[in-house]
Amino acid sequence: MKIPMGVANSVSYNMDYDPVDTLSYAVQSDFDIIQIYINHEMLEKKKDLETLSTNIRNLSKADIYFHAEDAFNEAFTKSKYRESFFSYLNEFTRPRVIYHFDESEELDTILKIVDHLSNENQHIYLENYFQFSGRILAEKNLRKFTAVFSLANNAGVRIRPVIDIPRFYQSKIGFSEEEALNWCFQLLNFFGNRDLPIILHLIDTQTREQDRSGFCPLGEGSIPYETIFDFILKNKVGLEGIIFEYLDKVNPLKSRENLKHLFGMV
Repeated sequence: MKIPMGVANSVSYNMDYDPVDTLSYAVQSDFDIIQIYINHEMLEKKKDLETLSTNIRNLSKADIYFHAEDAFNEAFTKSKYRESFFSYLNEFTRPRVIYHFDESEELDTILKIVDHLSNENQHIYLENYFQFSGRILAEKNLRKFTAVFSLANNAGVRIRPVIDIPRFYQSKIGFSEEEALNWCFQLLNFFGNRDLPIILHLIDTQTREQDRSGFCPLGEGSIPYETIFDFILKNKVGLEGIIFEYLDKVNPLKSRENLKHLFGMV
């Protein structure tokens, strides 16, 4: 089972998240995907953006995903950030763009934004995200998250899912390990049944707080990845790719090896 794997520019944490440093690392390490988080500060550095664009165009392989800083809400559509961000994205043909889901936005408004952005020159990806603490609010969040995909895709507007597995296991959410695993299964099954290939955002950790000091390679921490990938493989859930969101360059390499050897991915 061949699944593209890649890294976010978080791996260049010690280089102030420099995306050009990430590109170099990803190419040297033979990763298939590179995710670049475009924040407000980056958009103000025009020369750095030009350098980044040049390096992206010179890539012989590897797919680029851009990650927006601002959440997927009405305020974003009217912001200066959106204007600058989209101006930069227009340099690329149908860029892949990941947005954080905003649980505080009204469902109807989210659908209007989806419809509006579907006319932009981009592929839209929506990632599960929890702004608030507590199990009850998290469950409400996830029901709204899946409703967006059901309603949008039923209306013929295609958006693509990103599932951040570690978020289900954050201490602030309050899920038990069993509840977190069940929600992972529900989302994987939901998108799998709709033939919507998933991007997975992954790290592993030895602590529920998920602070940097507890990060470890996939399969060596507290998140039950063996069970999760067993479910994915048995149920033939489609994966578009896996992106490691570590803050270093060692854990992604070991995680890739663990996925290959422990879970049968080549």
